[in-house]
Amino acid sequence: MMFMGRKNIYDKDWRYSALYQIVDWCIRGSYRKVEVAGEENIPSQGAQIACPNHCNTLMDALVMLRGYKRLTVFGARADIFHKPLFAKLLTFIRILPMVRQRDGIRNVLQNNKTQEVIVDTLENDVRFCLFPEGTHRTRHSLQVLGKGAMRIALAANEKFGDRKPVYLLPVGLEYGDYFRYRSTSLLTYGKPINVTQFLRENSFESEPQAIEALRKALSSEMTKVITYIPSDDNYEGKWALVRMCAIDGRCRGYGDRFTRLSESMARNRAIAQSIEEKLSEEPEKMTQIIGRGASFECNRRKAGVSIYSFRKNNLVLSSIFKTLAVLIGLPYFIFSAIASLPMWAVETKIRKGAKDPAFGNTVSFAIKLAVGLILFLIYTPLAFCLAPWWLALALMLLWIPSYSFLHDYLEGCRRWISDIKLLFNRQLRDEFQSIVRDFKQL
Repeated sequence: MMFMGRKNIYDKDWRYSALYQIVDWCIRGSYRKVEVAGEENIPSQGAQIACPNHCNTLMDALVMLRGYKRLTVFGARADIFHKPLFAKLLTFIRILPMVRQRDGIRNVLQNNKTQEVIVDTLENDVRFCLFPEGTHRTRHSLQVLGKGAMRIALAANEKFGDRKPVYLLPVGLEYGDYFRYRSTSLLTYGKPINVTQFLRENSFESEPQAIEALRKALSSEMTKVITYIPSDDNYEGKWALVRMCAIDGRCRGYGDRFTRLSESMARNRAIAQSIEEKLSEEPEKMTQIIGRGASFECNRRKAGVSIYSFRKNNLVLSSIFKTLAVLIGLPYFIFSAIASLPMWAVETKIRKGAKDPAFGNTVSFAIKLAVGLILFLIYTPLAFCLAPWWLALALMLLWIPSYSFLHDYLEGCRRWISDIKLLFNRQLRDEFQSIVRDFKQL
């Protein structure tokens, strides 16, 4: 089997290496803040099967790619490989097709050939990454895991487990916002599951039993590296309550400059666990508070108020400061809007036509990568032909971050307007304080 001129999918390729540098820069530019935690949990030896939660479409894979500097081969659902040209592109960027059970038993048999490639990849000390949930869902929760990662682990262990251990590596992906570009991303490595040792210490009568045991173990470890909220009818109210309690007390919020994202996630996890504990102890009272949290969330969104506005000590001073920031940044915003017009115009059109809003950040990333590269190739010779070299250089240096600044400025304006709205909405402020107070007193 050939992979775009490579004998093996993991073989070195200068074209891939060159593209990787550009993609890596664009991934970093897609987030205001990026953090990787738990790197000490990455096994120093052995075969790694990374298993992250899937909550933000293609951005999950991109964040995973950036969070591990060594080579990684990915698995993706097979239906996106149907178009030959797109299939070649995916293979070039080291992605293999994975058929799901829902695609039919006959199609699932195609996984045998793919599995051989994956096992060979692992045997050659190249990490393989698979999203065991199968499909993305924009929730701080976890879906039922598929069996693919476990089957691969068993196959790899059978082939070379006597020479080196096989690991299932749980990974948690958290975002400041699933839908807004230039938010924050946190990647957390959890405690690895040594599959070789697991099978040695436990006896199973059949492969399905071993798969089920590994699936439960992996699911348990994955819930420890995300803000886990059970996906039930009360999910929206619980998540609203988590955010409210995390913001209350004027503590720094998720993504603040001087707060580590891992610290913010740990605080969110603690609040989520507290909600579940109180729900089991006082089900009636907690159900009522959760319902009020969901109602508050609806009222907040209708009022156009950001949750981050509720942590301000003084909304008047905050509004004045942000007004000054908006005025100072306005000239560069105008330049950015003009210079990156082709980028944000295309982005806006595609985002509006997208059926799933979760793909919005993927669209923005793709625009930054593709359209941004084209504009760079056009703007650079034009600038140096039409202006003195020092002016052309200055213009290009101003243009490079313009697309990111445009999004940051608009987000800043949104929060500025939000602060002003909340300043004149006493009812919403009182509702927030009442819910948080009742939860803490319970």
